[in-house]
Amino acid sequence: MLKENVVIVRHPLLGEIRLNEKFVEVAELKPFYELRFKSQLGTKVLSKELLNARHNRFMHSVGVMFLTSKLLDVCEKKFKKYFTITTEDREVLELAALGHDIGHTAFSHSLEERGEKTHEERTIEGFEKYAEEINKIFGYDITSKVIDIYKNNANIKKKGTSKEVEEENLDILFIFTSLLIGTIDCDRMEYIMTDRYMTFGEKVDFTDIFSYITIVLLNDSPTVGFERGAISTIENLLLTRFDQYDYIYYDPDSTLIEMVLKRYKKEAKWSDEYVTSAMEFEMLSEMRKTLLKGEKGSVLYRLAQVILEGKRDNIFFKKFKDDKQYEHFLKRLYSITNRRDIISVAKKKASIYDPEKNKVYIKDEDGVVKDITEVSLKITQLSINFSYVMVDIDEVYNLSQEEIDSIKALFEDNPVEIEKKFIFPNNMKNFGILRNIRDNILTTMIGIEDIGDWDMVKNEDLYYNPTSKIPNSVAMWHRKTNKSESYYIKIPTNDGTSITKREEYQYKNISNLEEFLELATSLFKSKNFKIEEKLTVEEGVRIKTTRVKTLISLQDSIIEISCDFSEYEYKGKVAKGNMLECELKEGDDLSLWYLTKHLEKFGFIQTNESKQKRAKKALEIE
Repeated sequence: MLKENVVIVRHPLLGEIRLNEKFVEVAELKPFYELRFKSQLGTKVLSKELLNARHNRFMHSVGVMFLTSKLLDVCEKKFKKYFTITTEDREVLELAALGHDIGHTAFSHSLEERGEKTHEERTIEGFEKYAEEINKIFGYDITSKVIDIYKNNANIKKKGTSKEVEEENLDILFIFTSLLIGTIDCDRMEYIMTDRYMTFGEKVDFTDIFSYITIVLLNDSPTVGFERGAISTIENLLLTRFDQYDYIYYDPDSTLIEMVLKRYKKEAKWSDEYVTSAMEFEMLSEMRKTLLKGEKGSVLYRLAQVILEGKRDNIFFKKFKDDKQYEHFLKRLYSITNRRDIISVAKKKASIYDPEKNKVYIKDEDGVVKDITEVSLKITQLSINFSYVMVDIDEVYNLSQEEIDSIKALFEDNPVEIEKKFIFPNNMKNFGILRNIRDNILTTMIGIEDIGDWDMVKNEDLYYNPTSKIPNSVAMWHRKTNKSESYYIKIPTNDGTSITKREEYQYKNISNLEEFLELATSLFKSKNFKIEEKLTVEEGVRIKTTRVKTLISLQDSIIEISCDFSEYEYKGKVAKGNMLECELKEGDDLSLWYLTKHLEKFGFIQTNESKQKRAKKALEIE
């Protein structure tokens, strides 16, 4: 007796999976064999953050096939009074599971463009191309049945599930169609479990959902649903997937690589035929040849360096979870440079649950059918739009130094300013205060030895009084120094501490007030302020300041100490005022609190008033 040709695949999470002779032969056909050379997580395989994301699409497909087999076992027992599952049914559905990803290009969705064929369409083409070989292996026209399943799934995806598809016959194909592309499906279940395990080493298991499958009637049409006992596992599956969008699927570093890869594709003029046929190792090999040519001044060389050698130097990257903040950031960036060739953007969306596409129905013990959101305390229709901005300032792009400095400042800027403000003691006047602060407070009392030199800066600030309705606490002004000029906006934040915390936004390269107000409008909208469409302002207080500042290191924190000696002007009125500011540049709030206690011992009076408010009080205009 001949021994059956069986191959055992050792899945990292699901254990040993046996492929019988027919499926072993199918797995050797070109489109199936090539799944071994396609990474399941696309550009994540090149990420500096996801070093374990090395599993391939073949392993994923075998896992989906295994889960499909388990699902069939459950349905065979649970629905035997409605239909019988034949050997042919099993083969058709398991083959559909094994081959569902053969249409994927190298690096998954990373190189797919809108308007081109989807991977589902290419999967159907693959089955059509190899129909003769596949049918010969199975001894009947199995490919037509598999293709019918894929086409039916594609129709459901387009139409959504708000209008249920009527079925004349209740059979296993009806069950399987719902569980191949729905919110709860074998494909999604496998990749959520395996992706999490392969990247984070965490084991999660959602397969007990299968045991709760039931059939419900909606508008007199049979529909797949779940018994109430599945709610907890369904919640965990949906929330785990949502979590993985942020930390795996939309990982910043792999998204950066994806954006660079798309630029390489465009620069190298890769044809659609090449993109759909080349393996990942072939694309990487071509990039390697680019590096070996040594054309260091070319854009292709630069892009290949980023992808193959991890050269992130001079690349600035930012991830946003708010559309308005993303749009405001882009406006600021475009005001700095008109070099669109150095800027790449990407947008992605993640949803916990989208009932417009695929509903999840729960059947109560009393027979009432409800949407999952009606019975779950955790699942909502929440979705997040992720947006990404990447700028490459490498020398190959020949940017001016002014552009480079401004772009760096924009990306590296932490808008939250954390500081404490103090009024001078009566016995300390003018520049004599500097010696007192340095010698008596910092050196003698606190014991700080490493104190930087005092640096003097002069500036002139013109504050604006909004005539449009915006929060009173917002400050807007124009600053001139002997080197440059910029517009500023400060927005207070309140986290319950006594430390003054404000978001500060600096706008360089603005030619006039009108441009500044346009950017201010964009910022206020990103903060969800209820404002007028067109902001208007009038000139307010003008403050001329001599600022003397130094940096100190205290308790592993870096604090900037500044003494402001100011002259206030408004409509012919003139006044003077002094203020001490201690701003936390790096480290812990506690260091600022510690310094505050010593300053108070010397008679410094803490204040939360802004410079503009103190000026108005001194000028007696408020």
